[in-house]
Amino acid sequence: MWNTRKHRRGVVLPAAMLITALAVSGCAAGSDPEPEGTSATVVEKDLAIAAVSAPNSLDPAQLVDGQQMFVWSSILDTLLRKDPATGEIIPGAAESWEYNEDGTVLTLVLREGMTFSSGDPVNADAVVSTMLRSRDTAGNVQSRLASVTDVVAEDDRTVVVSFDGFDPEFLDDLSSGPGAIGDPATIDDERTATDPIGSGPFTLDTEKTVPGSSYVLVKRDDYWDAENVPFKTLTVKVIQDQTASFNALQAGELNAATVQSQIVGQLDKEKFTITQNDAVATSFLNILDRGGEKWPALGDERVRQAINLAIDRESVLKGLYSGVGIATTQLVSPFGAIYDESLNDTYEYDPEKGRKLVEEAGYAGESFQIPSTFLSTTVEPVLSQAFADIGLSLEWVTVPPQQAQSAARSGDYGLYFQILGFNADSADLATTFATDGVGNPRGYTDETLNSLFSEIDSTVAFDDRLPIYRELNEYVVDQAFVAPLVYVGATWATGDGITYVGEANTLSTIRQFAVTE
Repeated sequence: MWNTRKHRRGVVLPAAMLITALAVSGCAAGSDPEPEGTSATVVEKDLAIAAVSAPNSLDPAQLVDGQQMFVWSSILDTLLRKDPATGEIIPGAAESWEYNEDGTVLTLVLREGMTFSSGDPVNADAVVSTMLRSRDTAGNVQSRLASVTDVVAEDDRTVVVSFDGFDPEFLDDLSSGPGAIGDPATIDDERTATDPIGSGPFTLDTEKTVPGSSYVLVKRDDYWDAENVPFKTLTVKVIQDQTASFNALQAGELNAATVQSQIVGQLDKEKFTITQNDAVATSFLNILDRGGEKWPALGDERVRQAINLAIDRESVLKGLYSGVGIATTQLVSPFGAIYDESLNDTYEYDPEKGRKLVEEAGYAGESFQIPSTFLSTTVEPVLSQAFADIGLSLEWVTVPPQQAQSAARSGDYGLYFQILGFNADSADLATTFATDGVGNPRGYTDETLNSLFSEIDSTVAFDDRLPIYRELNEYVVDQAFVAPLVYVGATWATGDGITYVGEANTLSTIRQFAVTE
């Protein structure tokens, strides 16, 4: 059926605020999550999806979010989840949670009756050992547990996490890598990196799996939430080329994949459901040297504002993204409560005004080196022209894919183009603007940023933090610390009675899909 569904734009979700506030006060969103678009009466399907990257590791301490989650989150349960339609934090392996008054102690209560695929029980000791191991092991998860001072099992189902100060991103993190639960009996075994024992809804079929290429998983009938898992098998094919993915979809090798909007019309309308999500990530030029330490021009807000004025966002959206997305001057998700639609008028396309600002600041003719990566190649001509229009220039330096992230953090560049997938607005802001954020490698701060983050870090209830987050969002837009281009959208094609249901939450898990036939 050609059932195109376009997701809403710029919606504030008061329910998302409410759920977090309830969690903070100890009233989690019910002990049993409602079915997320699935039903026990629906015939189970075989889900076969395309992902652009294979898991670097399935070890809980080395997990990476993004599309690698399709595999690892199907094997390993997380303590919390996010509702695919609203982005709300909802119960996962933990059925409830509660902070103390100052947010330095979090108590989580686990569900009864959960087991690992080995048959061993999932208990508080398993959570404690996994979280402490991830905190103490160098890897992708470690930095997100840096504020954790201790984790103890109060009883068989109760976990108490202590912090050196309130961490406003911690609850959100528990729906991704830091919230994964490993089997303490085998977690240090060699197999954990490639075939871990987990408590998730699937186990890995190692005979049919080709690591790095194709992953085949089989549903666990004894999973605690099996009735809300409408897929008997899950196949994740790693396909980076969009044309190859499209061909696999047409050939019936996949029944769920993202499709370029300009070729979506080639799909058989009787076989596929097309779902467009207008915003799954933000593409932006990150101004790394905001203090002008190495490139004084970038420390001048007039130059940063000029860069924003030089970008014709509507043309970028139409020309590079085929109109699938939303032009924006903000980093935060348009589906979240922090988003302010009025801020998108801050930098109307006006290169002449931008040129005057650059000249006024005394930096006309400045040139900047910037990494050329697999993400930036399509946008490079546009950004080069934008800089030329205001009297500046860019020199693109080719960087291999495996060195892209290290280049951004090296201090060798003042600018970096990136695409940031939505996590949580609070986490995305901290990642990019906090002194220890990976998107702020020079640790830039100022009096206003210090004050705002200090308030955020001492305010436990999200409803109370929300006005501070909005003020922070407005400030970073005004100061032009980054130059957003567009919210990047995605068009999903699904077949065999399967529908894509992700909206505000874009975490790559099977809960983004439902069976409708």
